[in-house]
Parts: sequence; C-alpha cells; structure tokens
Amino acid sequence: MLATGLVSVTAAPASAQETRSLTHTAWAYTDSRAPGQAFFNQAGPAPVGAWTGPDGLKHRSRSYFTFDISHLRGTVVSRALVSIEEATRQNCETPHYVELWRVDAISAATTWDNAPRRRELLGVAQVGGESGCAGWLGWDAMAAVQKLAQRDEQSITVEMRVPQGQEADLQHGRSLKVNAYLVADSNHVPTVVKVGLEKPDWACGREDKPVPVTGGTVRMMADTADVDSIDYARPAQFAAWPVGHEEQRVERSGAVFFPRTSKITWNTAGYQDGAVVAWQARAFDGYDYSAWSKRCYMKLDKTAPVAPTVTSQMYPDDGQPHGGQGVPGTFVFSANGSADVVGFHWRQFLGPVRYLAAPAPGSDATLKWTPQYGESFYVTSVDAAGNQSPQTVYTFKVNSTAPTANVVMGGVGLPSRLTVGTNIDTVTKFGYKVGDAAEVRVPANADHTAQVDFAFQQLGLTTVRVRSFAGSQLVGAITLDVDVSDKPVVTASDPFGVLDRQSTFALRPGRSDVVQYEYSIGSGPFTSLQAAADGSATLAWTPTEVGQQTLSFRSVSGNGTISTTTTQLFQVVDAKPFIQSGSYPQNEEAGAIGMPGTFYLGSSVPGAVSVIYQFNDEPEVTIPASVYGAAVEWAPSFPGVNALTARALLADGTFSPTATYTFRVSDRPSVSSEDYPQDGGVAHGQPGQPGRFTFRPAKTGVVEYRYSFYPSDTYITVPAGPDGVATPDIAPTHTGYNLMVVTAVYADGATSASREYSFRVIDPFIEVTSTYSMYSAAGGLGWVAEFTLRSERTDIATYEVRLNGDPVVTVPSTGFYTRTQLTMNRNGENVLSVRGRTASGEYTPQTDYPFLVGTAPLVTSSTYPAEGYSGGVGVTGEFTFTEGVAGVVEYEYQWEWYGVPTTTPAVAGAATFTFTPTSAGYRSLWVRGRLADGTWTAYTTHNFTVSYG
Repeated sequence: MLATGLVSVTAAPASAQETRSLTHTAWAYTDSRAPGQAFFNQAGPAPVGAWTGPDGLKHRSRSYFTFDISHLRGTVVSRALVSIEEATRQNCETPHYVELWRVDAISAATTWDNAPRRRELLGVAQVGGESGCAGWLGWDAMAAVQKLAQRDEQSITVEMRVPQGQEADLQHGRSLKVNAYLVADSNHVPTVVKVGLEKPDWACGREDKPVPVTGGTVRMMADTADVDSIDYARPAQFAAWPVGHEEQRVERSGAVFFPRTSKITWNTAGYQDGAVVAWQARAFDGYDYSAWSKRCYMKLDKTAPVAPTVTSQMYPDDGQPHGGQGVPGTFVFSANGSADVVGFHWRQFLGPVRYLAAPAPGSDATLKWTPQYGESFYVTSVDAAGNQSPQTVYTFKVNSTAPTANVVMGGVGLPSRLTVGTNIDTVTKFGYKVGDAAEVRVPANADHTAQVDFAFQQLGLTTVRVRSFAGSQLVGAITLDVDVSDKPVVTASDPFGVLDRQSTFALRPGRSDVVQYEYSIGSGPFTSLQAAADGSATLAWTPTEVGQQTLSFRSVSGNGTISTTTTQLFQVVDAKPFIQSGSYPQNEEAGAIGMPGTFYLGSSVPGAVSVIYQFNDEPEVTIPASVYGAAVEWAPSFPGVNALTARALLADGTFSPTATYTFRVSDRPSVSSEDYPQDGGVAHGQPGQPGRFTFRPAKTGVVEYRYSFYPSDTYITVPAGPDGVATPDIAPTHTGYNLMVVTAVYADGATSASREYSFRVIDPFIEVTSTYSMYSAAGGLGWVAEFTLRSERTDIATYEVRLNGDPVVTVPSTGFYTRTQLTMNRNGENVLSVRGRTASGEYTPQTDYPFLVGTAPLVTSSTYPAEGYSGGVGVTGEFTFTEGVAGVVEYEYQWEWYGVPTTTPAVAGAATFTFTPTSAGYRSLWVRGRLADGTWTAYTTHNFTVSYG
C-alpha cells in the first residue's frame, strides 16, 4: 500500500482499452480550528496535516476530492492512479507520509465535525527521505475503482490526510495544489454473439443431437461484439475436446475473415470414428477474454457410404438407344443399403456437380431428365457428415428422333416462317409452341415436313419448342432460342462508298405499321424519312468524308413506337489512288541517294482498271489497279524534296483525281554492311571481329567520313575514294546493340547531318537460367534441378556442362533453348560451369552459374505425383520422404500449413507413409526433417488433386 511520490502517466497502446485522465468534479477541506465551518470548492490550496494559520495558531486539515467514474460502469479496470501536485512542503530530509482513503460523498456541509465516513484505506504515499521531494503524490486505487464500477457507482470520493500519529506535527504538514487527477485504463469485455460450423450454415448441434462431420477438417466460426468504439477485430479463441474427456481439451486462436467473424479450420482426423466432440469459443480484444460461449457438439463419421445404384425404365444402361430426343425420362438414385445417405451428387460428363436430396435418410431419390443425346451420369452418395461414396457411372443412349427446325425471323408483328421436318416415317404431325403461348399442332406433309407462318409479338429472346408425334405418342423434341428484333433491315447499293459519289440504302421494316424512318450520320441528329405504304423506304446519300462512317436507322410505327436502332458501318474510300511507304514516309526526311525504297500504290474505287504513277519528272508507269496495293521499288537520285503522283483509270474510261505524295530524301551519308546488317534483330559477329562497312555520300564533294559509337563522342576519320565512297573494316567492342554515328565531311570543311546505324553483336557467353539461384536456397539433396541454356550463336552443336567438380556432361543443342536436368549432390553454394562447342570444335568462353541448394526433403509418390489430378476417393497411395541434407533422423508431415503434425522415424534418411483420401479435391502435404542435433530442415510442399472420378 506504500507508494512513492513520483507519478508517471503514459499513453496506452492503440487497442480496445481506453485511457482517461479525469480531473476532480468537487473538492473540500476541513479545519480543526473551525470545526463547524465548510470549505467546499474554494480556490485552494488544499491543506493536509498541521499548518500555522494567519492567527499564529496551529491548524490540522484533511482534503477531499470527488471524481466522476460513471463511464467505468460495466468495464474491466486495469489501472486507476490518483495523483496530486504539492504546493509547499515542510521538510524533505525526513520521510513523510500521506494516506489516501475512500470516503463517503462530500458536500457544501462537509466540516471537521461533519466529515464523510471512511470506508477503506487505499494507500500511503511517501515523500522526503529516500524518495526525495518529487512534487507529486500518487496512489494506486485500481481495486477500489473496479469494485465501484462493478456496483454501477457514479463517483468515488477520496480523503488525503497525514497519518493520525503525525497529523499534529508541523514537520509533516503539506499544502497541495487543487489539481487532483484520476488516470484510469478500462475496457469493455467483448462478447460472443453466435457460434457454429461453416457447413452446414452456422450449425451448432446439441449433445443429444450433434452435427455429423467427416474425419478431415471442419471450419468453426464465431461472431463477436465489442462495445468499445475504438475496438478492432481480433481473432477469437476456439476450444474442442471429446465429450467425457475434458483433459484432452485443445485451445487455438482463429483468424478474422469478416469485421466480426472469426474462423478456424479444425483437424478432426485425430478423433475416433463415432466420437462426439464438444467445442466453444470466446472473444478477445487484446486485453480481456469474454466468457466461453455455449457448447456446440459434432459427431465424427469416418465411414463413407457404398456406391449408389442408378436405374431408369425409359433409358436403361444396356448399351442400346432408347426413348428419343426431347422425350422425358426418370432416373432413380438408390443409396444401396447405406441408411445414413441424405442425398446424391451427380453430374454429366464435364458438367457442373449438382445435388439431389433424398426424401429421407437412406431412401431413393428420383431425377426427372429430358435428354437430347446419349450421355453419362456420374453419381456419388453423400451422408449427413458429407462423406462421399465411390462413384457410379451410368451411361445410356438416346434414339435420334428430334425433328429439324428452322425459323426465319420477320420481326415483331410481321410474318416469320417456321420450317420443320423429320426422318422418322411414323411421324404424323408436329407441334410448335412460341414462348408462353399454347402449343399449336399441324399435320405433317407426305415428305414428313411442314411450314408454318406466325408472328412474334414481343422483342427479345423467345423460345420456340417443336415436337413430333406419331399419332398421340411423342417421338422427339427440339428447342430453338430466337432473338426477336424489330430493327429495320438495311441494304446498301454498294459494298462501300466513294467520296462525293451517291450511294443508296433500301430500308425494310422490322415491325408492323411502320410509317416513317429516322436516320443519323455519325453523331449527328436524327432526320425523318417517310415510308411507303408497305413500310419500305430508300435513302440516297453522298459521303463527304473519307473513312468509316456510322449510319444509324430506326423505324417509327403509327402508334408512335420507336424500334431498336440498327447501325451500319459504311466504309468510304477516296477517289484518288492511295500511296504508302515505310521507307520514305510522306513529308518526312528519310533514306538516301541510291537507297531503294518500297512504295505501295493502289485504288479502292470499284472498277478501277490501272494506276498510272510518276516519280518527279521521270516517265509515267502503268500498273494494274489493286485494292491491296502493288509494291514498287525505286531509289532516289538527288536529296531533298521528291514527289510521286498517281491517278487511276476507271472502268468507264475516265480518270480519277491525281494523288500527290511528297517526301524528303536525306543528305546524310548511307551506311550498309553485310557482316553487321542494320536492325535485323539477329546478332552477328563477335566483339573484336572486324566487319566491312560501306559509307556512301548523298552529295558530291565528300572527302572523308567520321564515325563514332554511341555514347562516345570520340570519332575516327576514314578517307573517301574519288567517288566519295569509303569501305572501312570496323570491329565492334561490345555485345548487344551498337549504334554507329556517321558524318560526311566535304572538301570545304562542311559536314553533313549524321546518319545513325544500329546493329547487334553476338554475346559469345552462354546464358544460363533456372529456378535455382543465389537469391534463395531451393530444393535439397536428391532433387532434380532444370537449367536452360541459350546461345546467340546459331552454330552451337553441343554444350559441355560441369556441376561443381563432377565429370563433364555433354548435352546436344536443341535449338534456341536447350534444357538439361541435374541431380543435386551438395547443400549450400553450387556452381554450374557451361561452355558451348561448335561442330568444328570451337569453344565459347566458359559461363559459371552459382546457385544455392537448400535442405528440404524430397517427397515422391507414384499414385499421387506432384501437381495434376490422380488417384481417387478410397485409392491408397504411398509417399516416400528422402533426406535433402545428410543426417535426418525423423520426419514431420502435416496436411495444409495449419494441419496437425505427425512424426515418423527415418531409416537411412528415408521414410514412407500411406494415405487414403475420403474426398476428392486439392491436397497440400507439408514435410520437413529433423537432424540429430534437433535442428529442422526447410519445408517441402507436395501439392496434388485427388480425382473426382
């Protein structure tokens, strides 16, 4: 109960707990010299113990402070510290004490003679002596505050006084500032709102009626709540134990999946078949746990039902066709003696899995199904726990009896035509049903066909069901889905338009009683067009822009109904021929004198016969017209602006307008090289290997050339021949892309603009890639690692591969990429050395590829290999663990990362275990090894999927 005089208040961490620093709401002191006088809520200071008054007489006083603690009601109080600052003190060398009492309430009537009743001593603060004079007094009042909060008290009043034996001694008197504080940490205990299993939905179960579950895993859930507004969700804690064996109770924390829902996956494999397991949950907010929730119960059922039987009178599984297409049949799924079967999972081949409930446990379920073709049903029984039986496959065939049917849709309210037929000679009539309308039956013609005109009455997808009959017996059926539209039908006179030439569009209605049409061009407004008496109309339109034009049409009926809009994308071409060139782009500088370029010329005008073109003042040339463009090769003879003109000869003997294509030929020197071709994407040569380059002038008068390699600005000069051409041998210095910059120098010292010439140089080193690297260790001893080898050289015949100091392995090249697999034999750092060899015996430089090999064990299974689908429900598989680092004495394995670990001893570094799945689906096996010194290896995950059947 003894406290020091120093008070320290620190902020609480961010959590559900709330910290408040409360100031007093009322205070008073009493004076022994004025036993009947009240000193209530005065300015202060607050006297405690003996003091000398202005009258020269000795007084004795006690001070009282009241704090509002109403906000603490219903909370857990983890700290309550009362503190006050001293105003004056008599002596600091000798220890002095101040008591803190909980007392009854104070009022304006509180006096020395009418003091509040003391209830309990809360603590004694020491000042002076060893504690020194800290300036603050403090007491721990947590127990008292918690008790009052539990009793829903609104306030607490405390008395500060000098102990009775020292109260009259002036040496022990103090004067306190009227700034008392109560610092309290409190928290509302969270609550559990609801508990239950995820499947079935929030099922809890009673002890006398537990929820049946399988022997795999279940997902437990708990909804929690917290009054504190600053609370954030924390995982709930779950506990489970076999009924009657509380000593086997296991508690684990879950994970938060929703703002107030915690979940945990609980492994039930360790419980005996038939065991009833109780479980419950409690909430946690970072400070306090709630009470445990009510108990839920589940019962372990690890016995799967036997495979079901499937029967059908209409469609038996006998290898022969029965029934007919569209003829309904019933299929009976039987539990085959398994009394706890509650339903059946079934699917078609490659179809989704569906569920058919049994009317009662163990009873048959009936599926009504109308087949169109022969098919197979894959059926498994399911018991109340979710255990699935082995799969039954039921295959049946269907007679090909469906009629043929075709609908020519005419619109809304307009005639549409249905044509039906059959190859069954006994068919005497057909029935057709449009949407929800009644079925109409019509007789079959002698050729077993029929034609019917009818009208759709509404827009949208409409079902047309057609059935064929032999007398009154249903033979076959087929269903058509018809998308009924009322869009106008638009037919253009030309497949595409020509600029400034008229095209026409014929409009036909898509619904009855059309009196006019509305059309728009592009994003323009709609314009009205009157319809003829039969609802048709014709639009004449002359395009004024080249390119794809959007024409929109809709009809308007006499009652004001506006149809759905139909859109026509109408391509409009230029009457002039088109000219394109990537070598010499229009209005751009490119190429060089004597550098050939490709130009594509053609005409998009229907009926164009030929194209006549001319470069500059050269003679005209005629070529056949092509809508795709004909390629013309041409090399300029002078720099600067050049022009290409073209006109088309049309079928009627007239000529199109002339197209003019201008471009600028560069006066930069041209650069070429057969040894190092430009921008081909394929690398050539090697660093240091000379290649012949040719520099040609764009104009006469060139006496020399300067060249450099980017980014260097240091250039080398080579002389030009009399014709201005230079052919230097140049050896690139680095691999990959090289950029050569070439400038021509004229006799007068002037220089041309620079020509940039890029090319790629072969990297002679072998590139090695793998999932094994120096960044993180992978695999372990015995693991097979794959390495990919690549060389930019195309003449590599074989690769010589050496792992660490092992013998060299020769790997034949398989082209651009060559893959090789090696078995790891060393933990830690490894080095793979690779060099390439040509057919002539030339070697590339050696590449050293370092990588790290881990300690993970190797997991193998012939029944359930890693990745992919394999095995099946009830199919036992054996798994073998092999040490990934020498010295493994034991293995630990578990299903999923959250599963319950199981250990098995290693014999000569290896171990095996068997597994028989009770359900299909994805599995992840986690395995690690333990060495003799107790250290663990890295984990291996072996992932696979148990086949569904």
